[in-house]
Amino acid sequence: MVPGRVVSRRSVAVGAAIVALALAACGAQEEPEPTTPVEEPITGLTIYSSLPSLGPDTEEAAALRRGMDLALAQAGGGVSDIAITHEPLDNATPEENGWSAARVSANARRAAQDDAAGVYIGELRSAASVLSMPILNEGRLAQISPAASAVGLTREGPGAQEGEPGRYYPTGEAHFVRLIPDDGVQGAVLSRLMGEERCLRAALVNDGQLESAQLVPVVAEALPGEGVEVVLDDVLGEEGLPPDRVAERAGEADAGCLLYAGGATPQAAQLLLQAAEQLGERTSLFASKGLAEPSFFAPRDGPLPPQLSQRLILTLPPSGEPASPVRTALLNELGPDAQDDPASRYVLYGYEAMQLALDAIARSGTGRREDIVDALLETQDRRSVLGTYSIEDGGGSSLREYAIFGVDDMGTLVQRRVVGVG
Repeated sequence: MVPGRVVSRRSVAVGAAIVALALAACGAQEEPEPTTPVEEPITGLTIYSSLPSLGPDTEEAAALRRGMDLALAQAGGGVSDIAITHEPLDNATPEENGWSAARVSANARRAAQDDAAGVYIGELRSAASVLSMPILNEGRLAQISPAASAVGLTREGPGAQEGEPGRYYPTGEAHFVRLIPDDGVQGAVLSRLMGEERCLRAALVNDGQLESAQLVPVVAEALPGEGVEVVLDDVLGEEGLPPDRVAERAGEADAGCLLYAGGATPQAAQLLLQAAEQLGERTSLFASKGLAEPSFFAPRDGPLPPQLSQRLILTLPPSGEPASPVRTALLNELGPDAQDDPASRYVLYGYEAMQLALDAIARSGTGRREDIVDALLETQDRRSVLGTYSIEDGGGSSLREYAIFGVDDMGTLVQRRVVGVG
């Protein structure tokens, strides 16, 4: 097997069938077929979800759960004569003020060991997903992540770490899919934006977390093709340098623009404030999806002055197919401000995660784990609230767009346009 590569169960079965046919052609004596016991049809399955109830992802997680429950309710609580129960699990602890490694692993084990489990929806973060993926892979349980974007979860390439994605699949067979475009797409979009802004010298900063650490190499590799030189590539925080030192180094490198890839933390605010001072008012400032927390840009309570917030250009996964009547109905149900609220997209992600899970169960024909996994991985040209997409080899989504946001004078994140890449 090629290192880092995973294959579907069905491809292994096809290979075994070819070998059997070859032996038969050579005159191998046929054995009498054993009597196969009749299996009772499956009449009930549980779809588990693993999301945090505490910490910085609380709002997004609540929106995901709401979308899942809406989808299951619309399906009448079942599919193909199989009753479906949604069992939400909390992967957060007060000590971590967010998801914890121990709780993520415990959730995955609970689902993997439950004979009635059909699909596992989670995790929200890539760093949490790498903990649950091997456990669920060994349990041969289908897994759908609604928002994890790190490249190495599903494929090799720029940004992926050594041994990815193979180390998340101990059986050598795939079980995991993601809904949103991976950070290879986000990185390509960011590099294009930096070229369009006529930045010639770029400073790249990440917060050391898995997604941002994998995003920056994608951007760095693409920037020369946009005519942009990378003059700084630093890590912020506990794994790297303090904000004032990173800003100082960006100034010493004479950077013409700065990309911050990471979460909406106090250190991120300090970096942006000090970088703006070091680099001047004309310097373009870019940020990845992790910074898109509405409270971060609140004019009165947020850590940034409005004039600085308005200079930022942010990227976010798309909020779905605008022409979809189901999408329109969902957003209308959420209220008049849902169209412009970045958190609303997570209702759509949760809705589609549950819809995809139900669809895979229906297409499995049996409701059995191995058949659900095969059906999930074979998803092609699926029309959904997120647009029409297929699941690619390895489990990635074929969606290739990211939305570009700015911040208005009221501190509101406003979508400017959507950019697609090949």
